[in-house]
Amino acid sequence: MNSNRSVIKVLLMGMGLTANFVDAATDYTPGKQHNYTHASGDVPKDVYQYSVWVPKDYQPAKTYPVVFYLHGGGKGRKHPDNGKRNMVSATLLDNDRTTDAGYSRHQSGFHGYILVSPVKPIARWNARQFGRLLEHVKNKVSINENRVYVTGFSMGGQGTWHVACGNPGNYKIAAMMPLGAWGCREVRHGKTPETCRTLKTAVWVQHCPLDPVSKISEQLRLFDSHIECGGYGRFTMIPGKGHISRGANDGRFFNKRMSWMLAQDYQTPFNYMVEVNGGTIGEIKSGMRPFKGDDSRFGFFEPGTVIGLDAPATKNGQPFVKWACVRGGFSDAFSRSSTFTTEKSDAEICAIYGTKKTLLTIEGGFAEPAAPSPGDIVKVTVDENQKGKRYFYWKSGSPCLDVTIPYQRSFTFVMPSADVTLAAEFYSPR
Repeated sequence: MNSNRSVIKVLLMGMGLTANFVDAATDYTPGKQHNYTHASGDVPKDVYQYSVWVPKDYQPAKTYPVVFYLHGGGKGRKHPDNGKRNMVSATLLDNDRTTDAGYSRHQSGFHGYILVSPVKPIARWNARQFGRLLEHVKNKVSINENRVYVTGFSMGGQGTWHVACGNPGNYKIAAMMPLGAWGCREVRHGKTPETCRTLKTAVWVQHCPLDPVSKISEQLRLFDSHIECGGYGRFTMIPGKGHISRGANDGRFFNKRMSWMLAQDYQTPFNYMVEVNGGTIGEIKSGMRPFKGDDSRFGFFEPGTVIGLDAPATKNGQPFVKWACVRGGFSDAFSRSSTFTTEKSDAEICAIYGTKKTLLTIEGGFAEPAAPSPGDIVKVTVDENQKGKRYFYWKSGSPCLDVTIPYQRSFTFVMPSADVTLAAEFYSPR
């Protein structure tokens, strides 16, 4: 809190009066981290201490999306300074609308988001206390209550599930991203009132399958409950073998998942991911709240949105042939400049070039057709006949193939103008 305000507050309290500084500009410092602590009296004891980052061009008359980052375990956090440095805040401190923070130069009128980083000692994150935190934040900065997002790593990933499944009904979470979540067996599974509270929340789980600390089995069960209840979500297997694992080119992937989260709004249909291989997304012809990615190769759109597509005349010396996708419709699949109408699902669009035969290699399963041509829709199914082993997930060796839920036993995709290798990973039960 500003020192002058502190003096005034003390003087007023000495006279038996109170000072209401709600929405005062000095409650935060735009473009910098500001702390709210128990010791300063800024935060009641039953509210998490936290730091807040407000964009440098913040205008109180506007409402802003707010991202909550829940920290992991370790030694716990006794002061907001211990939690304000995290994977989200590191991308925001320059105030330059960096693309790896989830911004896009194609989003006119996008005025940034507020980051809140609460801290606590070692204990479980609590949904009711989170609700009190959100109320406290609402009295300090101007937020859009339909664009509240929660993410966190390890214990913070567990907390993301707790905050969503334990929601007492007094707040709305538009999207959540549990990262390497730990100990989620504490959240009830199945079609229960708890897990079905996430139905209007978009969920993107990211987890290393070989994480020895946070067991992936609990994430699979929770995510399955969310999907079986009718929810929308994505599941990404992070490469590596440790608890703190990151894939190659994680900066671009971080940008994509932050953009995906910021594209969601609690009061509207989900914005589903559309990725384009071999071409780009052009003009958005129609649709509400379109979010076009910074490099134009991906975006997030409500069902029924009509997006323009553009492809070069040739690629690697091969001429453009057609567009192909498992779901959704093209106005003219054989035109390099076409349109695509989105459906109620994620979509991966392929621009097909030439007639050169490509190779599909399947390990631990089979494909129909077994020898597809570029542009064919392929169904892959795991071979369950494995002595003493159980199926785990599909691992893709192709940058042109994104498996939205990799542990499903069967899925479909479009064969691109490139070789594809898919391997079914198995494990031996103890």
